[in-house]
Amino acid sequence: MARVARPIYRVWWAWVVLGSVVVLLASISFVVRSESAPAVTPNFHASTSSTTPAASGSPSATNQAGVTTTTSTTRGVAYGIALGDYAGEGNPFGVATFGLATGTTPSFATDYLPKTGGWATMVAGANVKPWSPTHYRLVLGVPILPGVGTLAEGATGAYNQYFTTLGENLVGDNEANAILRLGWEFNGNWFPWSVASATDASDFVAYWRQIVTTMRAVPGEKFKFLWNPNGPSPTTYTPVQAYPGNTYVDYVGTDVYDNFWGKPFTPATAWIHQVTQQWGLDWLAAFAVEHNKPIAIPEWSDEFRSDGHGLGDDPSFVDNMANWFRSNNVAFANVWSYDTSLAYRNNLLDGTFPKALAKFKADFS
Repeated sequence: MARVARPIYRVWWAWVVLGSVVVLLASISFVVRSESAPAVTPNFHASTSSTTPAASGSPSATNQAGVTTTTSTTRGVAYGIALGDYAGEGNPFGVATFGLATGTTPSFATDYLPKTGGWATMVAGANVKPWSPTHYRLVLGVPILPGVGTLAEGATGAYNQYFTTLGENLVGDNEANAILRLGWEFNGNWFPWSVASATDASDFVAYWRQIVTTMRAVPGEKFKFLWNPNGPSPTTYTPVQAYPGNTYVDYVGTDVYDNFWGKPFTPATAWIHQVTQQWGLDWLAAFAVEHNKPIAIPEWSDEFRSDGHGLGDDPSFVDNMANWFRSNNVAFANVWSYDTSLAYRNNLLDGTFPKALAKFKADFS
């Protein structure tokens, strides 16, 4: 389920300078790690034996007997999975900080266009501009009904002009390769573009196709489109009824938060539910294979909730997700490291999740 982000209204010069330094350091780390990465997928559980001769260019040392040994290294189970982060609207500094704090190198960033204020506010995308000079690839939530309109009207092409403008603005802001989450979490009931019935699903599909066709016609675009339902949102219609078709979709994915409303309230039971529910991870894996689409996870995190339904500092959730990413060849996974409020906390760096943070570092670095 999506979290409500707080906009950034004012930035002090001191934070600008500090943020620039952190982003620069993270960029250097990104370049160094990218250039040193192997061309093939590494064996993530292997360590170099001290009895094996060192390969050319491998770290090595010579002991007193004159025998050359290689440095032993062990990587986490999900090392090499492309990572991203959400740290607040228009906040490259926060993404860079997350990478430095976790020993990872995020290459993606999740952000959102305004969900209210009408078409002009949405397509202007003021919070997109901070990403323009960075190396992060933007995974952008696009509210297909920004406080106005209906799915049925969108299905007729009535709003196509706005998506032409949006595409032109993104290209102009150096985000021509953005990954667009059109009407994300559409199977929930908290957004204006909620798909509540088979009729809504039909309108959603037609509207999606209108948008994709329109934005692919923008000169200079290289957009990709991520079809993004929400896991814990059972529906009376089937997922297939809301799927726009392979021609109009580049990635399939879902948002996964460590919460649960069942019994017994344990991490193990909660994980089984994440996997087996109607729109759960088992379904997603099978759907991706059936449609030959890569999986993307644009939001995931441990969760503390004041209502008691978050599993809190749950390292098993991080470990289960890491192993699931590896087993299902996930294209990228973007962590939600942001606290919406004291009542809903997801930031691995805020001190609420020390065990989960340690497991994250172990699995992803």
